[in-house]
Amino acid sequence: MIRAAYNWLVYPHRIAFIRRLLPPGGGRILDVGCGNHGPRITKRYLPECEYHGVYNERWNLDAADDRCIDRLFRLDLNESGALGAVPDAAYDAVICSHLLEHLDAPRRVFDGLADKVKPGGVFYAETPAERSLRLPRAERGWMGFRGCLSFYDDDTHTGLVDLGPPAAALAEAGWSVRGPRARWMWRRVLLFPCYCVGCLLFKGFIPASVLWDVTGFAKYVVARRGRQGTLTPALSQCQQGEREENGGERGPSLPSPPEGERVG
Repeated sequence: MIRAAYNWLVYPHRIAFIRRLLPPGGGRILDVGCGNHGPRITKRYLPECEYHGVYNERWNLDAADDRCIDRLFRLDLNESGALGAVPDAAYDAVICSHLLEHLDAPRRVFDGLADKVKPGGVFYAETPAERSLRLPRAERGWMGFRGCLSFYDDDTHTGLVDLGPPAAALAEAGWSVRGPRARWMWRRVLLFPCYCVGCLLFKGFIPASVLWDVTGFAKYVVARRGRQGTLTPALSQCQQGEREENGGERGPSLPSPPEGERVG
């Protein structure tokens, strides 16, 4: 029961914010930059999904993660054309969480990943926010927290990524877009002490990432690719899902593509 409560508390934002847009079981998901136990975390919450991962070098993965990967693309995304190995318009969801800030050409990769989303599919991108530049460093520990709290804690970061222009380009192409917005979930803020205790119990330490929702470390964009027919019901479900995660907060309404217009 304690484990189940902890799993609910740490439900990943990247899944919680898009789950109502996914087909039953989760469909086919492309997780780009799938380190840090991304495969088994995704399968924990979407056990029936078809999970495809992209990485250049293994980072914080083990045999349990390997068993969760249905297809793996080992790509150096700093190389132009690397995404050509991944099929276009093939995924119900493309997730790119805390990868773009490590790349030399994040806009090119963002645009290339959008091409991998099938009509009606969803694209989730998350990066550090400008606020992360002003947060204290915690790579060696800070007030009991350890890990990445400041943008400067990770020396593989190449620079902040402005998600505004690529998100606006998707909207102009007919996608329904929400964001960029600050990433937070009410349960992680209101139950912050429980979050810390859970991390001590199951991890043995408190990672600095538990502070991300409290401090506004990250920002995200969710974009739904258009398709022929109405999109309103699915978009309504997406907004409802986020309101449930954030205690009933209602985000701004999303623009819908013109009915019948081909987009993407």
